[in-house]
Amino acid sequence: MTPEECYQAELKQADVDHHTPTAGAMTGHILANLWLHQQKINQARLFAKGCASLFLTQYAGDWLTMERRYFDRINDLLVQRGEAVPTVTAQFTEYTMLKEDGAAKYFPGKDQLFDLIKDFDTQLLFIQKAIALGKQEGLMKLVHTLVDLDEWMRAQILAGQNFLGNDLMTGRYQEDDEDDEW
Repeated sequence: MTPEECYQAELKQADVDHHTPTAGAMTGHILANLWLHQQKINQARLFAKGCASLFLTQYAGDWLTMERRYFDRINDLLVQRGEAVPTVTAQFTEYTMLKEDGAAKYFPGKDQLFDLIKDFDTQLLFIQKAIALGKQEGLMKLVHTLVDLDEWMRAQILAGQNFLGNDLMTGRYQEDDEDDEW
């Protein structure tokens, strides 16, 4: 097969996997979310004003470093298993569930920080689903890495919410009690 045919076969398989879903497909969303979140962290680091800029001066570098490490580690684990991973901008933008806004750099610093915290929370939804799927599929190295990522993100949410003076659950996803009703 030509390189183009190989890539088209990969895209076709990724589409099938995303509709199944599999741990690999769900992890593709995690990778895309990490990729975009790094861009958003960097934007806020550069442009946030006020007290939030002090928080971001302290945390943004570590966030970028840790997210890049997890991004690389997860990619390595998936490639070792023969899974397709997003590698081009079009795939990252298709698979991410985070939202970006070029005007956000002009928002008040506390709003930029809160948006990053909510992005961590959004990522947790995909991480939890990938952990469950990974357990079903026996992908324990991936599961352990995702559990570590989950714990790290929760600690960052707590630090950010505390800095902003928010309750831990302010602005975060909460399952509706009605979701469990028949």
